[in-house]
Amino acid sequence: MDTTSIVLLVLIVVLVVAYPILVSSKNKKERQRFQEMTNSLKRGDKVLTASGVYGTIVDLHKEDDKTIVTIETGMGKNKGYISVDAYAIYTILPDENEQKADEDKKEESSQPAQETIENQKEEET
Repeated sequence: MDTTSIVLLVLIVVLVVAYPILVSSKNKKERQRFQEMTNSLKRGDKVLTASGVYGTIVDLHKEDDKTIVTIETGMGKNKGYISVDAYAIYTILPDENEQKADEDKKEESSQPAQETIENQKEEET
């Protein structure tokens, strides 16, 4: 065998060994993030389920080893309730008050940077 064949064979072996390790590492991080999110569910959280249903959590209770979440959907006369397993929750939506607070923080942190840029331009002239 020439050197090119040996290098190619070594590269294939390394890829075959490295791929499962990298995939399992990524899956482990994703499972951990998902578990943390599931454990942090509480009443009043606005959520999106994996099937695309938006709603607000109104009840959480344990059955055997599962957590069942009751979600209120709709508004006014069209309110409805569905119960799903906690693992069916895809994401917790940020609260409107939290979004405003985050936006305010971003604006406050960007103002000093803007003032510094303006001061530098004034010094150059």
